[in-house]
Amino acid sequence: MNYIDLVLGILLIIAAFRGFFNGFVAEVASLAALILGVWGAIHFSHMTANFIVETFNYHSGHLGLVAFLITFVIIVILVHLVGRAVESIVTVAALGFINRLAGILFGLIKSALILSVVLLIFDEVDENVGILPADVKEESQMYEPVRNLVPTVLPFLKFDAVDNDLFERKKQRDGKAKKMV
Repeated sequence: MNYIDLVLGILLIIAAFRGFFNGFVAEVASLAALILGVWGAIHFSHMTANFIVETFNYHSGHLGLVAFLITFVIIVILVHLVGRAVESIVTVAALGFINRLAGILFGLIKSALILSVVLLIFDEVDENVGILPADVKEESQMYEPVRNLVPTVLPFLKFDAVDNDLFERKKQRDGKAKKMV
């Protein structure tokens, strides 16, 4: 066990406590708000932009960004309101403790998946830069299992295809850079 295990362990413990205090419903609502907010802003910000132009006669080079942010915030607020309503129903139904226990599990899973993605990205950067010695990663009890969580649980994301695509693009950029010199 080394400092990587300590950091990952502390982050997962914090996630478990946060999941317990927030509860399952609030944890799911926060994740859903983020995902639906981004998705909704991508697909519906043009409607917000049209509304802004027609209502306020606002024309700017930043209209797209303003519309995206407004749409995102509105969707996040709406999803949080729905989450609060569901949470109050769960509390009235005397399921508060079950909600908190499920919140621990969901918080751990969500954080482990996020940490897995962070470690996958870190590995790509570390391969070229050499931030962390290989022996430190090998001595860690948690590094490999957490890192491999997303590729194992979500194999349809095809990380190898992304790696190959990034490698090919890098080779093309390097080839173009050499031609310019």
